[in-house]
Amino acid sequence: MNELQKIEMDIFKCFSEICEKLNISYFLVCGSALGAARHGGVIPWDDDFDVGMYREDYNKFMKLAPELLPEGIFLQNYKTDPAFPYVFAKLRNSNTTFIQSLLSNLNINHGIYIDIFPLDGYPKKLFEQKKLVFMKKHYLRQLNSAFNMPSTLTLREKATVSFFRMLGCHKRTDKILAKYERLISKYPVKDADIICNHGTWYGAKDYILKEYYGKGTEMKYEGIEVRVPEKYDEYLTCLYGDWRTPPPPEKQKGSHGCETCDTKKAYIEYLKVK
Repeated sequence: MNELQKIEMDIFKCFSEICEKLNISYFLVCGSALGAARHGGVIPWDDDFDVGMYREDYNKFMKLAPELLPEGIFLQNYKTDPAFPYVFAKLRNSNTTFIQSLLSNLNINHGIYIDIFPLDGYPKKLFEQKKLVFMKKHYLRQLNSAFNMPSTLTLREKATVSFFRMLGCHKRTDKILAKYERLISKYPVKDADIICNHGTWYGAKDYILKEYYGKGTEMKYEGIEVRVPEKYDEYLTCLYGDWRTPPPPEKQKGSHGCETCDTKKAYIEYLKVK
């Protein structure tokens, strides 16, 4: 592991210990679940760490974990850090720096982090499914106004971002996220056949049969026990297809657009936001 990955592992261990104290379940998801299954630990070129929790456990963690966190570890969500523009949470080491290009203009905590995704139910009625898709797009268009615009956007996409910035959406992402969270959390996990991770970029690929998650299964990850989805083969196939075959060398690199990474210095020393 490199220095970034070691710090992410330390944050995860802190997360795992708190989950045990609070009797909360979690899963390694996305690239971290892939790393566990294919590499027995960290994907060598990966630059983040992902965990997911059923909504009830997620809400419990958000409420109770802050009092149990050691000094320097910050639980970031739109309530604790109002300019934070995501519908999931991050657990950050405030004594380090990981500034992503998309977020570099925001006055938020930019420490090295792990992602914590809430896992929600998916509606069974077609009308509710269509409504969910429509409203998600509506909220995401507003939230996108808070990010730095990447050069890869089309002219139409740039115009949409500019329009919502003109409306001031980038200044009230916490209020937009409160509405967005109410939307996606209204479908209970216990009643659902499909579980949605709305925080990732995979879209409908991350709408996974609940039986694939199940109660999870234990697996070794860098020598420690972690929990991954019970049917991890099926889960990873949904996300990645042939997940057992690593990508070609030219694609073996981090995907989070890091502008500044410093494992020794606090992000506050790098902030450009006035």
